[in-house]
Amino acid sequence: MKLCLNQRPCRLEMGYELGFGPSVFEKMAEIVRAFPDAGEDVLFSYANWDRALEICEADVLLGDAKSFHADIVLDPDQIISQKVKEILLRHHAPGSEPRMHQSLMDRLLALFRRADFAELDEQLLLEMGTVVHQSLMTYTLEDLDEATQSFVKSRLRTCNSVWLWPDEKPHHLKNILWYRVNTIADIREALERTGWWFDGVIVSPDKDIEAYSYMLWYTEEHGLEHDEHDGMVLYIHISKEQEAHFRQTVLPRLQEILGDRLEVYL
Repeated sequence: MKLCLNQRPCRLEMGYELGFGPSVFEKMAEIVRAFPDAGEDVLFSYANWDRALEICEADVLLGDAKSFHADIVLDPDQIISQKVKEILLRHHAPGSEPRMHQSLMDRLLALFRRADFAELDEQLLLEMGTVVHQSLMTYTLEDLDEATQSFVKSRLRTCNSVWLWPDEKPHHLKNILWYRVNTIADIREALERTGWWFDGVIVSPDKDIEAYSYMLWYTEEHGLEHDEHDGMVLYIHISKEQEAHFRQTVLPRLQEILGDRLEVYL
């Protein structure tokens, strides 16, 4: 594992050395807890999105349609399949009532999956892709189960629309919920409930979110060249006031957690 302190933001390149997905939750919680001092909050973010304002590129929608065509979309309750069948019925038999033509829709779906994807009507695929995309996306906290909603809301510190990340603020952002996860158990549960690609800040309780000590975001990258990083990476944005604190306090904690596997690049 590489800790690249010679880049801004810094990068902790972990690849898959610690594992992947849930197997990493406990260790990731320990890593996050290496950053705050006593009295500081660890805040995770949960973004709510406006479905009506989302604009997806055609290649994204076609990719979702292709995944459905290949039957690799998770659809245990067949909700997405039913919506796609109705699109196929409207396309091939306009004006037909779906409730009266279930067997026909089943046949149309079977024919669709056997057809060459490259030869299918693009507008039809875009309509399907939109349905698949919106069905798979989680737009707001209210889309999740009640236990997860309660977990976030009971720890909520503030709600705002401040965009801290380096990329452009998405136009369909509704707001961001910032909630406390100040223990290893809470961090682990947050990863289990809201997804293991996370964003968060370390900040004093009496300061605004923007006045964070550290900002962290954890994601997965796939390098195209042999010398490019491939796997999980934790981005670390260190505020100017915390540069010395990071080297004197956080770095030794990370070295203790990760041991000899950690290489530091200054």
